[in-house]
Amino acid sequence: MSEKVTDQKRGSSKTSSRRAFRQRPLLSLPQLAVLVAIVVAIYIGVDLNHRAQTGRLIQASEISLQEEYDVEATRQVELLVTKDYVNSDDYVAAFARNEAGMVKPGERRIVPLQLDSSPLPTVVASVTPDPAYDARAWQAWWRLFSDAPLPAR
Repeated sequence: MSEKVTDQKRGSSKTSSRRAFRQRPLLSLPQLAVLVAIVVAIYIGVDLNHRAQTGRLIQASEISLQEEYDVEATRQVELLVTKDYVNSDDYVAAFARNEAGMVKPGERRIVPLQLDSSPLPTVVASVTPDPAYDARAWQAWWRLFSDAPLPAR
């Protein structure tokens, strides 16, 4: 019986030692809640930053597209004006006189003759000698390191 008691004492000491060495949780509940809140706040901050950056890119694209639209609208107006002019009688008359060489009745056409003139001779510029070619080595180094004139002897 004494063996049973000692075994029970040993068994109870094992369970008590297990309880004593039982690991505590790594984080308590309030610490875990704060950690989750920080992670969520970082995620929300990164997402908002990404959305703001995307919004800026969209706004820049919108401005660029608006400028392109304005240029094309101006071009369309110019093309419509050109189309109206080409369909008018004024354009037909200008084309007939300038391009087709036609004249109105009672007018005479005068065509100026082009005279072939001899080309002017080309002037060859004389090359200015570079004083560095005639300089001694110390003189070239002197000019490189200082903008002062060479020392007089």
